[in-house]
Amino acid sequence: MKKLIVAIALAATPAMAQDRVAQYDFDQDGKVSFEDLNRYCDVSRSLFERADKDNDGFLTNSEMRTAKRYLFERCEAPKKV
Repeated sequence: MKKLIVAIALAATPAMAQDRVAQYDFDQDGKVSFEDLNRYCDVSRSLFERADKDNDGFLTNSEMRTAKRYLFERCEAPKKV
């Protein structure tokens, strides 16, 4: 039973992560930039840079998962697009 639960969780992870990128990628270039994210909610540049671990100016799926607690949960009231 445990193996089945783990297998289901692993199978769902890539799709869920891709949905997260798609949710915030407003210019649809496959990347989440500071500008993309701020079209959704107000986030400071320093907070975005803290999440951007590889300093490439974009958030990857992995960076977004890591930043969930201190970045995305601060977006309590999303902007209207």
